[in-house]
Amino acid sequence: MCMRLKTLLASLWLISLLPLAAQNENAGTTGFDTLKLFYNARSTAMGGAVNGIPKNPDALTFNPAAILEAGSHSVSTTFMDHLVGSAGGSINYVYPKNRFVAYGASLRYWNSGSIDRTEISPTGELIETGETFGANNLTASLTTARFISPALDLGASLKFTFDSIDDASASALMIDVGILHHTVNEKIKVGLSARNIGFQTSHYSSTKHSEKLPSVYSAGISMQMTEELLGALDLSKASAENFVARLGLDYRLNPALSLRGGFRSNAGDYYMGGAMAFTSGLSLGLGWNVKDFVVDYAVASYGDLGITNQLTLRYNY
Repeated sequence: MCMRLKTLLASLWLISLLPLAAQNENAGTTGFDTLKLFYNARSTAMGGAVNGIPKNPDALTFNPAAILEAGSHSVSTTFMDHLVGSAGGSINYVYPKNRFVAYGASLRYWNSGSIDRTEISPTGELIETGETFGANNLTASLTTARFISPALDLGASLKFTFDSIDDASASALMIDVGILHHTVNEKIKVGLSARNIGFQTSHYSSTKHSEKLPSVYSAGISMQMTEELLGALDLSKASAENFVARLGLDYRLNPALSLRGGFRSNAGDYYMGGAMAFTSGLSLGLGWNVKDFVVDYAVASYGDLGITNQLTLRYNY
């Protein structure tokens, strides 16, 4: 067992450092791009490696199957300070009815902040207008998860998203599906998910041009290495992007405090030669449990673009 554990740990680190960092030539060609953001501090701190973690209320918007046996009912909210003045957050509810059924609901929002409006002169120069505009997204979802067999749980979410840019708007209807496999080794779990699969219901322009939805396909594995240490690895592929490996660790220092760290292999997308480039792809965080209250914090680096902060508050009852 010791040798298998060392081999798995070495594999996790090696895979996370694979050269997957080159920007895909089709990057930026999908609409509703904010659907790919992570709205949860614990998940963000662990680099987004969450698909294979069981009994996990934080998996509501990543792998809906993993909310089974999440413990008591919970209500949580996340506040996110994102890049270039944008911000967002979420409100989540998870109701694990019993071993066989769980339900959940989520509302996520994002705002770009004020963006300076410019025009292009006949000579191709940018002209400041002194005006500003903004962009917003609101996404609501309902989730159910079911026990299929001792080896398999299944979950699905129905989602509606509304997106606006200046005075134009569009909407889409989607589903997320996920499975969680309980292996013969009770410490190892495997998760698979497909997110943002659907169709546009309204369009930004009168021509009714349909945007490509940012579908995301992920596979993840988690291992309870010791009673205190959890390790997780995800491999994901989003539309118009390359594969991304995500590594996360969660160490319970004591019953009240957990320390977390993560790494995303697309760190090279944010290398711009500046002083902060070496931090790109790294994330850190901590969790604090006090009776029925949980406070999670995460900071994630996007290299020279800056860092993001997330704070999640959860009440279990």
